[in-house]
Amino acid sequence: MTYKIPGDFKFPEQATFDGSGDPREHLLSYQAKMQVLGVRDPVMCRAFLPTLKGSAQRWLVALPPGSIHSFEELADHFMSHYAANIKPQKDLTHLGDVHQEEGESLKTYLARWQKEIQSIEEVEDQTTLTFFIESLRSGQLYRDLRDNRPATYAEAIHMANKRANTEQAMKHKRQCEVGGFASGKRTRAEGRERRPKMTRQPEGRRPYDRPAVHPYRSVPERPVHEVQAVAPPAPPPTDDCAMN
Repeated sequence: MTYKIPGDFKFPEQATFDGSGDPREHLLSYQAKMQVLGVRDPVMCRAFLPTLKGSAQRWLVALPPGSIHSFEELADHFMSHYAANIKPQKDLTHLGDVHQEEGESLKTYLARWQKEIQSIEEVEDQTTLTFFIESLRSGQLYRDLRDNRPATYAEAIHMANKRANTEQAMKHKRQCEVGGFASGKRTRAEGRERRPKMTRQPEGRRPYDRPAVHPYRSVPERPVHEVQAVAPPAPPPTDDCAMN
């Protein structure tokens, strides 16, 4: 407490801890930011109080004077007091229950996988790599990772991310192509609707195969004498008539 904090010291933005969250997450976040600033140990001790609030701040103020000699000792007291709030970490074997679901995109699965990895307490590189490969569905990525196993887990994740980005780009391109095809069909259909409709002809008849219709002409009546003149001659008399 007797150490004088430098006048140019700028306190980093830090979420406050009220005693209800995970103390480990708060402590790790605070240490990471302070180490980047390169501050000395007494500054880390004195600057820790403003990151607390409520019951957590009252706990730190109530510590006996002179009971803390380093930030490491302060961190041990802090973790011990709020040990009940520490979230239990999962065992590495938990990854054996994580699998890519049918129909789940690679991009969505990678986000879910990363969340599961963060819940594991200790992660060994080669074991994690094996779990990751076997968690993928059968496909080109699984085949590539099996046939040419990467040297590290990070390399496998890099390959998977590249494949996920390609899949997403291809999906978007297919949607654009299908949309353009459908638009083209609509345009052609609209063009057909604007054309005049042709009257459909009866089956088997062409438009020019219309039956010829001639106007009716009455036959002039011929005079009786002309008809008689062209009439056939009367038959000769029979024997019966001659005998009479």
